[in-house]
Parts: sequence; C-alpha cells; structure tokens
Amino acid sequence: MVKKRNLDGTVAIVTGAAGEIGGGIARELAAAGCNIVLADIGVTESAADDDSKPDNIDHAEALADEIEASTDSEAVIVECDVTSADQTEELVDATLDEFGRLDILVNNAGIITYSPVEELDESEWDAVMDVNAKGVFLCSRAAIPELKDGGSIINTASIAGEMSAAGIAHYAASKHAVMALTKTLALELAEDDVTVNAICPGIVDTPMWRDVLTPASEEPYEETIQRSIPLNRDQKPDDMGRLAVFFAENRNVTGEAVKVDGGITQDVL
Repeated sequence: MVKKRNLDGTVAIVTGAAGEIGGGIARELAAAGCNIVLADIGVTESAADDDSKPDNIDHAEALADEIEASTDSEAVIVECDVTSADQTEELVDATLDEFGRLDILVNNAGIITYSPVEELDESEWDAVMDVNAKGVFLCSRAAIPELKDGGSIINTASIAGEMSAAGIAHYAASKHAVMALTKTLALELAEDDVTVNAICPGIVDTPMWRDVLTPASEEPYEETIQRSIPLNRDQKPDDMGRLAVFFAENRNVTGEAVKVDGGITQDVL
C-alpha cells in the first residue's frame, strides 16, 4: 500500500509565483506544510530597476509575508526567467542553498497574447512558446536530479491544452505541449518514483482574462462566465492550489491532467 505523502517540512518551487494562480498554489502548499520558493521574473530589487521586466516585487514580497504570517512555513523569493537554462539551474541551486532539499516543482509561469494566426508575429509565437513550454522543459530538467526518490512535478496547463478558441493558437499550442510533456515525463520518471501531473484551469479572474481575453472577445467577463460555465461561477486560484496539494500528497497519481473549469469542457466535448 502506497501511503499519502506528509508535506510537513517539504520544499516546493513555484514559478510564476507573483501571479494570481501561482499565489494560490503557493498559499495552499504552504498551508499543507511546504516551505516555498517563490520564483518569478522581476521579483528582486535589482530586477525592479530593469524596465524590460514586469515589476512583480511588491506581489512577491506581500505573498512571502502572508505565507510566513499565516502558516508555519518559510517563503523565500528567487528571481528566475524560466526561458533561461542558466537561471533555472540557479533557481534549483538557490533552493538547495536555502533549504537543502527540493521535493516539489510547480511549473506555473505562463503568458498569453491574442492574435489570429494570419496576423500573428513570429516573435509573439516564440515568446509564448518559450515561457509556457520551454520553461516547463528547462525547469524540469534542472530539478529532476533533486526530485528522484519521491518528488513531484506539477505543471499548470490549461483547458486550452484540450480545446482552443480563435486568436490563441500559439497559447493553445504551448499548453498542448505542456500536456505532452506531462505525460512523457510521467513515463520517464516513474522508475525514480517521481509523479508528474498537470492542472488545467478554466476561467480564473486574472490579468490574462481581464487584460487580454475579455477585451479581445468584447464580452464582459461576467457574461462570459454565465455563457460558458455550467456551474455559473469562475474558478479561483486557491482551487488550483488545492489540486496541487492533492498531486503532491498522492503517490499513485501520475501522468494526469485534471481540469478545474466548472464543467466548461464537459459542456463542449
């Protein structure tokens, strides 16, 4: 019988941690007992002076303070561009320097833009694929040696990894890639007792929806929810976090992609 893992004292890296979904995952893992490495681009004082990077420092610092105030877990902030092999390796090294171990990798960093294929610029395609797909590959490759003998990789995919919509071909392609990486890694790492699974969010009130998809569709966010979701409510970052805890605790689930979408795909497929 394979027992559920006790997460007390374990260590988790969460990429894209300064965003809403990353924050929700980090909070729930911390509440379950994990020490958390909050990894994102532009989350240090030096990065804040670089205009080419988003200013995520306030979000990351507030999240770290919240985690340490509300749980018994520690939270540290590490700047990392997941499209850089060197920085993903440095992220793992920084985690080991701080905590001496790594048990869980959450590949959550992701971006989106909106553009029909006919108008899609090559650089836009590359940027989305680099963060969303290559980032999962690079972070996983860097972390695998430390995860052997009982670790977990949890990837944030999307319902767009199973279906798509006009204007997001590059995003959907990247999330299909995440689904394929999840299944392949699950097979490759099974002999090392590493589980690999994916979370597939539906509609979550994040900048992706507020600033990109809602303006593109010209449909108010609440109307999209009522039209698209059988449960008639959007999904929350903490919903993704609770699924991440389940994946991290359960030692007999691997290669799965679980949708947290209020029934959207059930209604469509």
